Formats: sequence, structure tokens, C-alpha cells
Amino acid sequence: MRVLVIGATGYIGSAVVERLIAGGHEVTAYVRPAADGARRVPAAAGERYGDLSDPAALRAALAPDAEPGVGRGVESDAGQGVEPGAGAGFDVVVHAGQLTGDRETDLAVVGVPSAAGARMVYLSGVWVLGAIDGGDEDSPARPIPLVAYRDEVERVVLGGGGSVVRPGVVHGRGSGIPALLRGLAAERGTGVYVSAGGTVPTWTFVHVDDLAELVAAVVERGGPAVYHGVSEEAVPLTDVAEAAARAAGVKEIAEPWPLEEAAKALGAEFAEALALGQRIGAARTRRELGWAPIRPGVVAELTEGSYA
Repeated sequence: MRVLVIGATGYIGSAVVERLIAGGHEVTAYVRPAADGARRVPAAAGERYGDLSDPAALRAALAPDAEPGVGRGVESDAGQGVEPGAGAGFDVVVHAGQLTGDRETDLAVVGVPSAAGARMVYLSGVWVLGAIDGGDEDSPARPIPLVAYRDEVERVVLGGGGSVVRPGVVHGRGSGIPALLRGLAAERGTGVYVSAGGTVPTWTFVHVDDLAELVAAVVERGGPAVYHGVSEEAVPLTDVAEAAARAAGVKEIAEPWPLEEAAKALGAEFAEALALGQRIGAARTRRELGWAPIRPGVVAELTEGSYA
């Protein structure tokens, strides 16, 4: 398939690009142009340029006869200003980028692919479900403030015949929120987790490479549905904080960080997200797509893998 990947230079997007290319797909990256004119995603078949704050730029990028410049790729080795696959539309657009924070712009952007005849695969996240104990792909959305209108974005994608992938907290390759927890442990001398009081929250997790496998499966055989990228349904944050402390080489204990204090350091909405408790499954996703994650869990990855 011909796939355009939005956010191709990001943490998740770069893993998705690698997996799609390995699977034989023709991948084009949708990115901002580099200041020096160099390719930003050399492994991709081509690049088209634009910004997610401009829906018209994405429309131009998806046009079969796109011209060089915004929405068009770099020149080929033959010097003709044409990339591999130019002159035909895309089959799928994978949106692995960040939303802009402007509701109307984001809703307009995710509606562009279906109007251009391409299927959208949008990477959302489980925070759209809010605090939940026992959620699944059919649970109603109750987004927390940090992802306030993401449920509306999902509905636009699904209404256009696209697919929504909701990852748990993503880990692996030494990046993501676990890297933040490792850094906090190094600063404070112990493991730490944000707490709003009461019981210890649990989080859902997925390794970034398992998530890339899921996205590839959705590209190849997914339908207009919600899929959950969850390999671990409910890991206590005390376990994660202790593992982060071990990775940082400090005292292996987990101390609660009161939400009010964390909000001053991290921002109120992000701190609230880190204090969120969730237990969420992915049974339908595994059954329908045959997705079987195989990478290490978050504790093993922190203590023995890419964060150690």
C-alpha cells in the first residue's frame, strides 16, 4: 500500500515508518522541511511538506498531482522533481502526530484524508477514556482535560471510514513517559509517582515496537473501528516507580508525589493525567487482528532494557 505517515519523525511515528517499510509498504513522510533542505526521513520513499496547523497543506500533500513545495516531496535522483509513486493517491494516512490544541483546526485536518479517498488511521490514546477500571474498545469516552476534544477527533475519523488506535502508555527505545519517570527518580533520589491520594493508580502499557506492529495490522486489515494498543492492562505505579529508580541507580522505593506539587512542576493537566488510574483491555483488537505483543513489559524494559 501507499501510506502517508504524519509525525514520521516522532517517537511513535518513526517506529511505525520502520515497520511499514519492513512490511513492503511504500511510505511517504509528511513533515516540516528541514532548514538545510536535507531529507528528514531518509528511509521513506519520499517526503511531502506541510504543517498540521494548515489543513490546506495536507490536502495539497494528498493530491495525486501535487507540485514541488508545500505538500510535495523532494526531488528524485533523476532530478525530475518527482518522488517514487507520484501521480497516484495514497491508500492510507497514518496520523501519529500531536494535535495542535486548536479544536477546529484538528477536526478539519483529520477529515482531509477521507475527502481525498484515503483511509485514516489515527493514533489517539487511552486517556480519552478517563478514570476507568475494566475498560475495553467499546467503553464510552470520558476524556480528561489534557485530551479534552480527542473523542470528537475520533468520531470524525470513524465517520469517514477510518480507524482509531488507542495506545496505552508507550515505552521502549529509552523514551516516552518512563524516561520522564527515570529522570524524576534521578533528581529526587527515589522513585516517584503522582498521587491524588487514596489507592495506588494502575496504568496500561504497550511497547513502542508492539504498537508499530498493531498499526501495521490496522493499515493492512483494519476497519472503521476502535482498536486498543494495550499489552499490560494494569501495572501498579509503585512497581513502575521502583523500576525507574533502579534504572536511575537510586534508592529503589516508590514515593507518592502529591498532585498539587506535581502540578506546579509539570502543569496541572499533565499532572492530572499522570495521576489517572486505568485498567483497560484489548481483547477484541487481539482477536480481530491477531495482534500478539511479544516485547518486554515496562518494568523489565526499565530495569533490563533500553532505560537501564
